[in-house]
Amino acid sequence: MANVFARRKPFRLTPPLVPEHAAQKQVCDVLRLELAPPGKVSAAGVVWFAIDHANYAGEVPGIRIGRGIVAGLADLFFLYRGQAFLIELKTPAGALSEAQQSIAAAVLSAAARYGVARTAAEVLALLDSWAIPRRRRLRDQGT
Repeated sequence: MANVFARRKPFRLTPPLVPEHAAQKQVCDVLRLELAPPGKVSAAGVVWFAIDHANYAGEVPGIRIGRGIVAGLADLFFLYRGQAFLIELKTPAGALSEAQQSIAAAVLSAAARYGVARTAAEVLALLDSWAIPRRRRLRDQGT
């Protein structure tokens, strides 16, 4: 009699995929701790907010485009010392769309900063690389 268990693949644990909206909520919670509430100026002069365009197409997409709402805008927007910084949040399996690539190119050509992050730790690493001051309430690893 053949061994039934010999044909099975070994059991491996894999981390659950966090939906993009849940990941963005987590990142925003971290930014509240590290900077300030969204739309408020931190003690160091940093202001940030999220850009919600989840329902970009809407019922009549031409109306949104006419109001200047375009596809591909980054999820997070930061202002510090007169400079703009944008971060696009992606899931581990996510990739930039053509519209997001176009916006990234436009942002960079306008001398602003643009980054892509998949975790709150990566968002903090981008802020640190851009010398945006934060409170450092969270450890750099494991956030």
